[in-house]
Amino acid sequence: MGDRPRSILLCTLGASWAVVPEVYAVVAPDILDLFRHHERRERFRQETLSRGIAPPDEVWVATTGGTEEQRQALLACWNQITDAPPLKIWVARRTHDLGSTEECDEMRELLFRLTFHAAHNGQHQALVLSVAGGRKTMSADLQWAGSVFGARACVHVIDRNLPEPLRRPTPDLFTAPLKPELANSLEPVFFGPLERSDLLDVQTAEFPLLDPEEFPIEGEALPSSSTTAITILWEHRAPSLVDVWRARERARPRIYVGHLKHLLEQEPRPNWYGLYRLSPRHIEALRRHTVGPQLRTWLTALPKADLHCHLGGVLDVAQQREVARVVWDLLSQRERQRALERVKVWYREKEWPANWPNLLGRGRDRLNAATAILCNLSEGELVERLYRTTEPRVGLRAGLGFRAYEIPGELSGSALLQSEPAVREYVRQTYTRLRRDGVCYCELRCSPHKYLCDHTGEGNIGRFLLVFDDALREAQQEDPGLDIRLLIVLDRRRELSLADIKAIIRARRSHQHLIVGVDIAGDESTAPRFGELARLLNPVFRECLPLTIHAGEGESAHNIWQAVYRLHAERVGHGLTLHEHPELAQRLRDRGIAIELCPTSNVEVVGYYDPEVDTTWNRPEYPLRSYLQDLGLDVVLCTDNPGISRTSLADEYLRAARMCGGLNVWQLLALVRAGFEHAFLPAAERSSLLRRYDAEVVEKVTQLLQGTDGTLA
Repeated sequence: MGDRPRSILLCTLGASWAVVPEVYAVVAPDILDLFRHHERRERFRQETLSRGIAPPDEVWVATTGGTEEQRQALLACWNQITDAPPLKIWVARRTHDLGSTEECDEMRELLFRLTFHAAHNGQHQALVLSVAGGRKTMSADLQWAGSVFGARACVHVIDRNLPEPLRRPTPDLFTAPLKPELANSLEPVFFGPLERSDLLDVQTAEFPLLDPEEFPIEGEALPSSSTTAITILWEHRAPSLVDVWRARERARPRIYVGHLKHLLEQEPRPNWYGLYRLSPRHIEALRRHTVGPQLRTWLTALPKADLHCHLGGVLDVAQQREVARVVWDLLSQRERQRALERVKVWYREKEWPANWPNLLGRGRDRLNAATAILCNLSEGELVERLYRTTEPRVGLRAGLGFRAYEIPGELSGSALLQSEPAVREYVRQTYTRLRRDGVCYCELRCSPHKYLCDHTGEGNIGRFLLVFDDALREAQQEDPGLDIRLLIVLDRRRELSLADIKAIIRARRSHQHLIVGVDIAGDESTAPRFGELARLLNPVFRECLPLTIHAGEGESAHNIWQAVYRLHAERVGHGLTLHEHPELAQRLRDRGIAIELCPTSNVEVVGYYDPEVDTTWNRPEYPLRSYLQDLGLDVVLCTDNPGISRTSLADEYLRAARMCGGLNVWQLLALVRAGFEHAFLPAAERSSLLRRYDAEVVEKVTQLLQGTDGTLA
């Protein structure tokens, strides 16, 4: 059997011993094919297979003391069945024909105990109950026990105008296929499964988990000549399992309230509220199962939020080429020739000049040059040229410099967003990409002053936002399900002015539904003083726009302190050096300021150990586990630049899990929720977003728990 649960067929026996081999033949036709000539044999064989009913490893029978003749006939029949499994018969000592309440109570206790033992430790998935034999009270009590402890299925064999040979059967009649007229007078009926009660898996000080050893089924073994069967004379001794269960059912509300209170007290951060309505065993399964590649498809379909994703780095090379084709088709022949003339050396040569991004020009010239390159090189050739000089992409900041990380995105972003058709196609491709990755809410970071530039290089912020908004609405009408908002980027690497800030304020006021915050980005090592930034950002503070700030991406934790205390950041991008400042970490935890971790770009820019990347063996450990468990921080997992880093949000969760030594599914779900919880939305909208996806997350989790492979069942 290996690790397969022991499968058991549990039967009741009354005035007809034949019901036991009849039911056994239904669930184990390869051993006892009584119904070979039944006109509907194939139908109930398929029913057995579809319900996952396995041939039993043991057959258990519960009966009264008044069935001696029936038991002997059953034993005589069982001894003649080739390869029959062990047969165990329990006889309730203080019963005869269930003619009194006391006898019924005794039999009920025996049935409860047998079902409990057979179904213990998850074996209810391999338990089949036969409700065909014994008195009606026995069948009813067995079904009740099944509804408590669970069972794969219940099987009943009904008769239709029972022929005489089946009214007074001989043991040898049930050792070979029945004749057609006999077989067709019987009809197997299936129902179930019976779900195991959640109360079994909830424990409190008053109601600990039930222990089978407290409710034994052992008894006095009766003499038998059979080598495959034993008979046990069982007598009830306190405590009563039935009484214990009834007391637990009466206290159900109190038990569940205590259980939920205990769950919430254990949680370092809240999970989806709907998950707390799952059964305790399912919650335990989610906590026990480690996230790995086998969950990638499921994780991709799970609703997710990406709060740190740059518009300029979202598209992969294939999608960049799609945008370029739209632009190329609209160029005149002369414009194409001029563009090709400018870049012909680049797409012919495998080695591009080190400063090639600066040679593309600005505005429309840059757009046409990038388009010519994208349309005249294959995807493979582009990938080779864009990535080869920076491989392996680990710790680039300390080696080739921060700019090396961005090189694969130089033909994207502002290089393409220089015409309205390009913007529309770029939005469509971005929307498609995020939807494909299972993102339901995304805050895209963008620099509108770099887009739709005129001949002086000045971007048209207002026009870009109008075109972006219109294209986004079109995409949402075609394929609803993704809410995109914008964060306006202020790049520390360029000289910022009050005019830049005022432009942001105007954009926010005219597109309040679209723009939800500001991002301070760019290489920290080249940043101006934080005091200077704070004075410049006063209009943003007065506008009450939330800020997220790239800080601690390889630089000192003092930058994180400055971001929080000088610039009032409500989220921190990367924050990888926060462990250097425990007091600051505690302050962030107390204020609920989230850290936006982007595992792949963190490896590429700073460098961390990833067990699947050989070149990272000497790199430091990723701080995710420390942030979650030791510091108790709010963390959201994001992609940063999924096109540049050749990743997706689902892949970021998988990578984060392996880089921190493993996450279980419950922890992952809490991280997914954090992505929605820390969105820069008004509280009412954020709450609505969480409610909207709570039910969908629970549905996806339920599908996972009920997976055909039984991974989490």
